[in-house]
Amino acid sequence: MFRRLVLAGLAMLAAGAVSVAAAAENLVSIATEKLDLSKGGTVSIDVSKAKGAFEGIRVRSKKGLIDLSEVKIAYDNGTSHNEDRQIDMKEGERSRPIDQKGDRFINTVTVTWKATKGDGTLEVLGIQTKSGAKMERSKPVAAQPTPPSDIVAGPTSPTPDTSAPGTYDGFDVMFGYQDVGFVVDTDVLKVGGNVGKFDRVRMRVLKNDVHINSVKVTYIDGETEDIAIDADIPANSRTKWLNVKGDKFIKEIRLNYRSKPDFKGQARVEVSGQYAAGWLGPNGEGKKYNDGWVLLGAQTADVVGYDTDAISIGKNEGGFRRLRVVVKESPITLTKLDVAFFSGPNETFKFGRERVDPDKPYGPLEFKGGKAAIKEIKAQYRTRLDLLGKLKAGKSLTEFKPAVVEIWGQH
Repeated sequence: MFRRLVLAGLAMLAAGAVSVAAAAENLVSIATEKLDLSKGGTVSIDVSKAKGAFEGIRVRSKKGLIDLSEVKIAYDNGTSHNEDRQIDMKEGERSRPIDQKGDRFINTVTVTWKATKGDGTLEVLGIQTKSGAKMERSKPVAAQPTPPSDIVAGPTSPTPDTSAPGTYDGFDVMFGYQDVGFVVDTDVLKVGGNVGKFDRVRMRVLKNDVHINSVKVTYIDGETEDIAIDADIPANSRTKWLNVKGDKFIKEIRLNYRSKPDFKGQARVEVSGQYAAGWLGPNGEGKKYNDGWVLLGAQTADVVGYDTDAISIGKNEGGFRRLRVVVKESPITLTKLDVAFFSGPNETFKFGRERVDPDKPYGPLEFKGGKAAIKEIKAQYRTRLDLLGKLKAGKSLTEFKPAVVEIWGQH
């Protein structure tokens, strides 16, 4: 009994200490932002005119159920902090302290939220000390934070990802991969506006260490942005997410880098992206483009024998009503599509030996049961050599590329 009373007393003392600490914390409202909670999104909030420096922030829901997936703080000294975790707040609730590490001037606070319902209002609260309140900025704030001089990376499997560009596994969309030599090399990965909008990209390095001179993103409108400079990435590691402008289409990603010259040989670099918040789903922005068709996955078709590829479908909120097949590079012979749903019986489309030519969409293929969430699609096909077609087009028979088969869905 005595032991229980002692423990209870200690718990009460601890609770009292927390209350005193919370009461002693000086919170200053430095910005409010209205959010459309009926759909997800990302917004950058300018707080550069807030007086003084801050040792951290909290965020608070003044209105609505707000579910944040990321909070990024950009400081005027060029550094930044990514709070990459879920923060869900009912009206009146606030988060725990974010990046509480000493007095610094804050330029922007960028938040990404998930769709809930209705409208919301988010408040940014600065945690300010007495000394921080007296501090003044020494120079005007830059419009954009400078790119990072290093990239944080964690271990990953040494097995290469050979998915075709455009493949979506529920987390990443594959942009492409390259082998990197020992001398300084520059490779360009085409992305294009037909795949979607992305707000984050990351790299996966295999086989050998890589030194990154620069990673430059070029958007469709011609704007460019360096998202990484002068960074070392060890072999068999994957970088954390690097933020890009999720309100723009990416045209290409240019990598300037080299492998570490040693016995391990060339490195392999894979680049992938994460769809921008609010892109997917029946009410997502992606519905405005490509007549509402969304790229679900892609694979390279074999030439010898019929290939059966399984394409795992990631986020497909609201489900899809129909599919279509798009082929790149070379024609294919399509024989079958097996579609597995999260609920209900599978559906099979049989075609015999249907020829599908490059850039001529095949479909639509309507689901008998209407709109449904797709778990997996198995496609059976092979690349056609099409020797006669090449001769008619005046092309060399050696100019052959295997077909890339894309599966698209429409809500």
